[in-house]
Amino acid sequence: MSDLVVSRSVLEDSSAKLKAIKEEFDTAGKRVAEDADVWGQRDVASAMNSFVNNWSIHRGKISTAVGDLQKKVDDAAVAWTETEQNLTDGLTTESS
Repeated sequence: MSDLVVSRSVLEDSSAKLKAIKEEFDTAGKRVAEDADVWGQRDVASAMNSFVNNWSIHRGKISTAVGDLQKKVDDAAVAWTETEQNLTDGLTTESS
């Protein structure tokens, strides 16, 4: 079993990806109207619109959960950076 390696860059990358996922959930309704031409046939576009509208409550809950997780990852990145700095400071000795 390998060791868990955590770094600020991994946490920041995870946070950015979670932010992008949340953005996808938050803008799904808007994109349906913008992408209506992509679906071509009117019945298909209508079905996609219905699907997005039916998912609005679930999307909201998922978006909130992803946003909460993203904030926790951001907080972890800050705490990790502070911990690393405190450990570095504690190991550094000053010469008099």
